[in-house]
Amino acid sequence: MVNQLLNKYHALLKAMTCFLLLTASTHVSSQDTTNVFVKTLHNIDSLVTESLSSEGGIVPAPMFNPTMGTGIAVLPVYVYRIKGTHPETNPSTSQGILFFNFTGSFLAGAKQTLYFNRNKFWLDAYVGYASMTFENYIKGSDKKETVQFKGFVSNVSFAFKVKEHFFLGPIMSNSYLLEELSEQFGSSGDNDNFYWYHVPGLKVSYDSRDNLFYPESGWFSSLSYETLIHNPSYSYNFDKIILGISNYQIISKDKSKLIATRFFGQAGIGKLPLHEMASPGASPILRGYITGNYLNSSMISVQSELRWMFNERWGAVGFAGYGWLFDEPRNIEDNISLPSIGTGVRYRIFPTFKINLGLDVAFGRDGSANVYFKLSESF
Repeated sequence: MVNQLLNKYHALLKAMTCFLLLTASTHVSSQDTTNVFVKTLHNIDSLVTESLSSEGGIVPAPMFNPTMGTGIAVLPVYVYRIKGTHPETNPSTSQGILFFNFTGSFLAGAKQTLYFNRNKFWLDAYVGYASMTFENYIKGSDKKETVQFKGFVSNVSFAFKVKEHFFLGPIMSNSYLLEELSEQFGSSGDNDNFYWYHVPGLKVSYDSRDNLFYPESGWFSSLSYETLIHNPSYSYNFDKIILGISNYQIISKDKSKLIATRFFGQAGIGKLPLHEMASPGASPILRGYITGNYLNSSMISVQSELRWMFNERWGAVGFAGYGWLFDEPRNIEDNISLPSIGTGVRYRIFPTFKINLGLDVAFGRDGSANVYFKLSESF
């Protein structure tokens, strides 16, 4: 029965990829639950390490994440190399998520990443449906107000190698959303209906990492430009530039410790809808915040993380960072400062591919603890 479900899920991921191309603090309450969860992890690991062609499994787990709240998540995960590809080709991944929390928000989606011909070409695609509610700080005060969005989101990007380590390709996001905003975001009646948002763009990347999931050396950088295809039925109209730079360096002779550093910058020009704004809380940007508490068009952040795998399965991390959130780049002096600090533990769920399961605790501007449970590293 489980295999049939996995096969149906894999087929669904392929169908959604084709569709996109065509449309351009976790807490376990009982020992029994812990045993079932750990057994599931071992079963997935045995599937993946026995064969590199096409393997995977399903991880059911209670979850607390500041991005989505406290609830239940079901995470189908596949890691594999496409049959017939060269051994130097990066493993492809198929991921899914079904999540709902205790306040009524929920999220369902699937993500597909494919690598071909010794990584000369790759495809990344996502599609999902979300109904999320956030509490956002009113600018210039400690008071919060509710902002909401719901609807379908999708994103597809394709890249091809133009020279050693350099990749170039188009990106396209298509979303059909209803956003319920407040006056501080310039709401002018746009939050009463569902609207289509078509955002094409171009991305250039540099990737010299020695491993896709747990790099120990090298750089990964990307620069993208996106622009909204204006719809006269709403008042949004924007251009957006995103820059990310990550570096990885071993700092111990036994290669058990490394330093990972990441810079992130988003410059939004014009009027951005809620789902296109920058917000701390998502782990690649800054941990220690609930996503949606702080929102604006532009952001700059930098963070460093010490990673230590002290045996074949277990490890720990410590991290710190700082960021600034503001409107358009010309208004950078009118910013909100965003400190971040935290620590976490790691369990190597897929040793063959060096994929870790992580639990982090982080503190931000208001001093409260935020807990993150996730698969793979933050960046």
